[in-house]
Amino acid sequence: MRSAKCAMSSLREVQSAIAEALFLGDTASQSRPIDDAVTAATHSCFDVYRHNVFTSLTGAVRAVYPVIEQLVGPEFFTRAARGYVRATPSTSGDLHPFGASFPEFLAQLPGCGDLVYLPDTARLEWLMHEAFHAAEHGALDLARLADVPSERYDVLEFLLHPTCRLLASPYPVQRIWQVNQPDASDAAPVDLAEGGVHLIVARPSASVEIELISAAEFMALDALARGAQLGTAFERAQQEDPGFDPGEFLRRRVLARTLVDFRIAAAA
Repeated sequence: MRSAKCAMSSLREVQSAIAEALFLGDTASQSRPIDDAVTAATHSCFDVYRHNVFTSLTGAVRAVYPVIEQLVGPEFFTRAARGYVRATPSTSGDLHPFGASFPEFLAQLPGCGDLVYLPDTARLEWLMHEAFHAAEHGALDLARLADVPSERYDVLEFLLHPTCRLLASPYPVQRIWQVNQPDASDAAPVDLAEGGVHLIVARPSASVEIELISAAEFMALDALARGAQLGTAFERAQQEDPGFDPGEFLRRRVLARTLVDFRIAAAA
């Protein structure tokens, strides 16, 4: 009888039902194709497997967002992480990309409405995670840059270091992150009236670093990251701050290994 029942459900149906049951959590109401393929004894093993999947995925979220857990507490965080796992099942065997949309999940989660800074704090933690796992890159070739005629500088298109990430927030998320570190010497509450920040998150050497920058510098880097030419990036920065110094920006960002390569845009 088992073989006859198996014919009623295709392999695809069984696989889909298993994935659905894993994350919805009720095998009894979701298991007709599963019942076609497995014995009753196997259901108890399935429950163990589901538990292991949730433990693994919630553990992955917890590893990326320790400050969020510190801010909301372990119990609330566990519920939130499990809800996220149900709402956003992993689609890869690689856990590193899992958790990217957790900040957006938090923004819509009941109970987090008063913690207006929470999603951007989570975004900062995710960018740090991305920066940690991003590829390395050598420093910019200064001799090659020196060979570019000065009249061609405006059409240079720069590559930011692969670990470089940019974040603008209306909240002091850098300070929130700092005071919630295990070794924080300043545990004073953060006043949201401190205002917003513009940040570079990068791994220029062995560890990930967070750098506070001006709004004008952020505008220039954001434009370059989106493929804009240097002249356009400088224009956007100077719209933000007429006193923005392009030469000083370029010198500082090359030395900091924020800008690591370039090409000359083709003539229109």
